[in-house]
Amino acid sequence: MSKYFFEAFENLVRLAPGSEISTKKAISMLDVDVKDHLRILDIGCGTGSHTMILAEMFPAAHITAIDTQEDFLNELKKKVVKKHLENRIVVKNVSMFELDFPLEYFDLIWAEGTIYIAGFQNGLRDWKKYLKPSGYLVCSEISWLNNHPSLECKTFWETAYQEMDTIVNKITQVEQNNYHYQFSFVLPKEDWTVQYYGPLEANLKKMVQKYPQNEDALKVVQMLREEIQLYDKHSDDYSYVFYGMRKE
Repeated sequence: MSKYFFEAFENLVRLAPGSEISTKKAISMLDVDVKDHLRILDIGCGTGSHTMILAEMFPAAHITAIDTQEDFLNELKKKVVKKHLENRIVVKNVSMFELDFPLEYFDLIWAEGTIYIAGFQNGLRDWKKYLKPSGYLVCSEISWLNNHPSLECKTFWETAYQEMDTIVNKITQVEQNNYHYQFSFVLPKEDWTVQYYGPLEANLKKMVQKYPQNEDALKVVQMLREEIQLYDKHSDDYSYVFYGMRKE
C-alpha cells in the first residue's frame, strides 16, 4: 500500500500543513542575523518547499537537507540546480534516526512537519547535541488547541500519534529538555485546507478514476479522506503549531 500513499502525495508542493507565509513568519521570529554564514540542518526536507525558503531568507547560509525518500530528494536536487544553489545546499539521503554530524555544528535545526516521526521529546533530546551553544531548533508539531477535544478526534489521534498534547504542555516539554522557549504560533486553517488538503484531494480524485477496482489504492484514498473530513469537522480542536527554542 505504500506505493499508493506515495502516489497520493505525488507532485504536491507541501507534504504536510504549512505555507510559505508561515515558514517565513517562523524565520522572522528568530533572533539571528539572516546575513550570517549560518549552518542549517533541515530534517525531513521532503521535496524542499521549506528548504528553498530557508535558502532565500538566509542568503549566506549553508544548508544540509536530509530525507530518506529518494524521489523527494531528486525533486529537491532539481530545484537546487535550477536556482544555482549547489554551493549552498547539500541534499543527503540520511535518516533522522541515524544522524552523523559533528557535535555542536549547526546554528539552526529546522524540522517542519516532521518531528512527530522521531517523537517530539525524542527529537528535542536527540538533536540538541548537534546545535551550537545558543543555537536554535524550530519545528512544527501537531497539538491540541483546547483541553476538551471531541471524542472522534481523541480516538483518531490517540492511534495516529500518541504524543498529541496541548500547546502549554508542549512548551513545558521544551523547557524540561533544557531549551529556552522563544515563540509559538498556530498555523492558519488555510495552511491545511488550501495549501495541503486541496491539492491532496485533487490527487485522490485522480486515483479513484485510475484505480476503480483496486482495493489497496481505494483503501488509501478512504483513509486520507477520513483524515480530511475529520479536520473539516473539528479544525478548532487541533492544528500544527510552530515552536521555536534556543539551546541553553
